[in-house]
Amino acid sequence: MNTAKRIFKNTSILFIAQVVNYILAFFYTIYLARYLGVSGFGVLTFGISFTTIMGVTADLGLSILAVREIARDKSISSGYTGNLIVIKLVLSSITMGLIVLFMNLFNYPSQTIQVVYLLAIWMLFTSFTQLFYSVFQAYEKMEYQSLGTILYSILLFSGVFYGIFNNFSIEWFALIYLIVSGVTLAYTVFIQITRFPRPSLQVNWNFWKSKLTLALPLSIASIFSTIAFRVDTVLLSLFQGYIVVGLYTAPYKIIEVLLFIPSVYSAVIFPVLSRFHVSSKESFQLIYVKSIKYMIILGLPIAAGITILSNDIILLLYQSAFSGSVVALQILIWTVPLLLLTTSFGIILISMNKQVLAIRLTFIYMIFNIGVNLVVIPQFSYLGAAVVTVLTELVNFIMLFYYLSKFICKVPLHKLIWKPALATVIMSLFIISVHLNIFITVLLATVIYFALLILFKTFSKGDYNIIRKLVEKG
Repeated sequence: MNTAKRIFKNTSILFIAQVVNYILAFFYTIYLARYLGVSGFGVLTFGISFTTIMGVTADLGLSILAVREIARDKSISSGYTGNLIVIKLVLSSITMGLIVLFMNLFNYPSQTIQVVYLLAIWMLFTSFTQLFYSVFQAYEKMEYQSLGTILYSILLFSGVFYGIFNNFSIEWFALIYLIVSGVTLAYTVFIQITRFPRPSLQVNWNFWKSKLTLALPLSIASIFSTIAFRVDTVLLSLFQGYIVVGLYTAPYKIIEVLLFIPSVYSAVIFPVLSRFHVSSKESFQLIYVKSIKYMIILGLPIAAGITILSNDIILLLYQSAFSGSVVALQILIWTVPLLLLTTSFGIILISMNKQVLAIRLTFIYMIFNIGVNLVVIPQFSYLGAAVVTVLTELVNFIMLFYYLSKFICKVPLHKLIWKPALATVIMSLFIISVHLNIFITVLLATVIYFALLILFKTFSKGDYNIIRKLVEKG
């Protein structure tokens, strides 16, 4: 199977799984928010955000390093995975201790502490699951990861609705998250030992030192990035309370659903980029340029359309209790075009072994986010945090694009943007002018947008050739 077809196969498999995942997550999140109310939803989402931040210390970049290293030499898989399992057991113990320390240091309410402790175990189980997913990605066997993703989604969907129908408290919903992640971890362990080289549990100090040294730049970059992406929720909980957290995270959940696009794309192209960086600079450059083009084409209409329809979307999904989230959604949605690009850029940078640069950029990114949020949140609350989120992602994009332009090639960004931008403006005027059912409006707007792209000859012969090669048989 050639590279184009392999990318297409893996992208399709992961895409289907992520679509199922995000559709189910979309519904259980909406109904959970309605059931818990603004304050209760704020407590749960704070717990998820906080444990996600702390969860970076349980991995330290080892999972993403495993993808790169095993993809290049699959003979090391057994010993490599076995050593990482032992390392992560140690790191998980340290992480749990830090979580307990933080929660007691800041005197959070007892209910919040219980929720966070349960979600901390959920996070640790998920961290180990991600390690095994890294092995699946390295072997480009995305079907196993996809099945795990679907299993997790179905179980969590079922658990959440069971809890709603039985009037569960917030603590019980946190326990549901824990149980589901445990079952998913058991599935990945089973696949790992039956379909791939069985991990050989080892304590190889030289290996530990070597891999932790290699992973350190990846881990620091990941820590900085995760903090920058999640710290606003933690700061809002400290300065403004859980009602504000709920109003802020409700639209944030919509953003997270849309991020399945770059997450799937990045997971698929990372092992391919890791090989091409060594074997084919021309192919590496082509993926970089096409990634920019396609992410722009997807990002602009999503942001514009949701901005216009934000009031209808919030009322449809969360009902009137979350009406304060409308403006936050109108602001936050503009992170999507930027995140589509920066997520791909980050993977490209790591595949080039530019970990030290990644540390510098993500440190600036994090400091900017925390510093501005500390000034803005006390005065402007969650709307200020939303503006800071967009500005932070813009800073990240500018830095990444500048360096990738130096390392790979200069991309005429204005030439790639103007046609999708013009099509987006026309599509937006259509949305504003009609007063139809929201679903019909979105469908017609999508058709109009892509018809305009074709009319403007946005896609080159090369684009059509890529599509043709991806779908042809043989």
